[in-house]
Amino acid sequence: MTLHAHQTFFTPVIREPIITIMFVIAMLNPFFAVLTKVAVNDLENKRHVKLSYVTLWMVAASQLLIGNLFASIILLFGLYQQRKEQPMLLKEKKLELKHKEACVRLFGSTLVFFLSIVCLFLLMKITF
Repeated sequence: MTLHAHQTFFTPVIREPIITIMFVIAMLNPFFAVLTKVAVNDLENKRHVKLSYVTLWMVAASQLLIGNLFASIILLFGLYQQRKEQPMLLKEKKLELKHKEACVRLFGSTLVFFLSIVCLFLLMKITF
């Protein structure tokens, strides 16, 4: 749009900020998919079980914050079924962050959750 109208890059961002926020939300979706896939793989292999549950809860909450109710409901239902099928896996008391990959997953899910909160508040500010 900026190339055809001979405007600066930030002109459409300033005029239509909701489009920019929707673009950011759309760019978050691949990260949701990667975090979900890694957490599900860890649950299947029974590695980092507690961290996987935390990651999936954060992804479900993030999906709910950005308005994707369908994905949030599916994730929460999957977590409920997993907990019902294997209740002993959640008996661990603490998150094990000894491995570098576990720290990266926790950081990634926290970052995505934070960006979802920012998008929610920006959408609320624009609409009200």
